[in-house]
Amino acid sequence: MSPFAKGAAAMFAATVTAAGAVAAAPAASAVTVSGTPQVAWTNRNVHVSPDGSKAWILGKYRCDGGQEGTHLWAAVKQGTVTPEDPSSDTNTITGWYDTNWNFENDPAGLTVKCDSHWHATRFVVKPVEGELKDGRAVVQFCLFDNHGGFALDYRWVTVRVPRQHV
Repeated sequence: MSPFAKGAAAMFAATVTAAGAVAAAPAASAVTVSGTPQVAWTNRNVHVSPDGSKAWILGKYRCDGGQEGTHLWAAVKQGTVTPEDPSSDTNTITGWYDTNWNFENDPAGLTVKCDSHWHATRFVVKPVEGELKDGRAVVQFCLFDNHGGFALDYRWVTVRVPRQHV
């Protein structure tokens, strides 16, 4: 795991702990922890590009307060992770893609539109560790508004990787 990814995971874990969130429910676990952000759902399928360089997570969210100071972090992980324990140091990660690649292009990271309306948006995730394979994975979808509120959705999904023709 890259130093940045470890730091981001630790920061998110500390934020969730500080807010009093103990754990997400095992299935369809959209939870609003504080503030006004909401995550309605994330799609049950994650599609990987043919060359494996990226994948897409579709999610529906809403928040208010404008775009400045907002942040969305989304990830898909395979290995010994579960929706209840996606970030533990005891997990073995075989594939992990997330949205933090965007920090290279914009120091603010992945900002999102927060205008009190629902938005169904497809987010690009790129490799952090390993590669995604066909099969089961955990999606983490974490939305932070500029008021200090956040919402999350952790769930099982199916990863779809296109077959290569030989």
